[in-house]
Amino acid sequence: MNLPGILSAGLAGLLSFISPCVLPLIPAYLSFISGATVAELGSGRARSRVFIRSLAFSAGFTLAFTILGIVFSGGAMFVGRGQASLYVGIVGGILVILLGLNLIFDFVKFLNFDARFMAKFSGKKNSGIPGAILLGFAFAAGWSPCIGPILGSILLYAGREGNIPRAALLLLSYSMGLALPFLATGLFFDRLKPLLAFLAKRGKEVRLISGIILIIFGIAMAAGSLGSVSALAARAGYGLEAFVEANPLTARIIGVALWALTGAALAAFYALALRRARKSGSRLGAMGFVAAGLSLAGFALAAAEAAGVFSTFTTLVGWLTFAGF
Repeated sequence: MNLPGILSAGLAGLLSFISPCVLPLIPAYLSFISGATVAELGSGRARSRVFIRSLAFSAGFTLAFTILGIVFSGGAMFVGRGQASLYVGIVGGILVILLGLNLIFDFVKFLNFDARFMAKFSGKKNSGIPGAILLGFAFAAGWSPCIGPILGSILLYAGREGNIPRAALLLLSYSMGLALPFLATGLFFDRLKPLLAFLAKRGKEVRLISGIILIIFGIAMAAGSLGSVSALAARAGYGLEAFVEANPLTARIIGVALWALTGAALAAFYALALRRARKSGSRLGAMGFVAAGLSLAGFALAAAEAAGVFSTFTTLVGWLTFAGF
């Protein structure tokens, strides 16, 4: 397993976060685990408490998902390698394809059962950090129609690996993809409300894109070609490494230009958003602040590349050729 596979698991976690059955409930989860009202969340007055409780909540479902991955991988180790492993990959790939189709067409009705146990917690008083961790476990137990197929595909992939450390790493990456936007929302809820509302209105599109990704992933899994993707990534990395060794100055100039242009483009977007906000008399939206931060990061990376402190190509080579364990 290399970093492209790990990144895919992280992307699956992000898709779970923006799915129609998770995203609309984010304010309710944040309010419950922190004890803050939605009005307090919107004003940012309970920012530190919300973030700490969100961290505990994320730790709860991260631990639960990682344990699930270890269980699935441990069970697959009894299957062994060779022909049996091939059949496991084919069956798992077919199941992932079916899960992807269900995201699009919603024909497996029993997946509509929501087992997050939210109702069992909703009648109880907030119990601080331990309660947030327990709620994270309860959230992980929920196989709702959106998060279930995506999480199920990662679990099937982890089981196919038949390697406990790799499976744990996959589910940890998936959990991070789900946890990081959740933590960011808890920390900047007052700024991200317009973005959350926009994503919530695009629920059908999110389901369609997620379903297509799962179908492609399932086909690759059934065909046994996931390893080929890693091999192609490694070959590309070694080719890029040879280019950097032969043309170090050119590689640095390209890196500086890339980050400087990115910073300039984002700065232009920020300036446009700020002008529109001032003209309308409203506050600058979340995307404007994000663009400003990313613009500064782009210019900082360009400066670091020019000073020889950071190398874009060397980082990319390490990402492509990382083979895991």
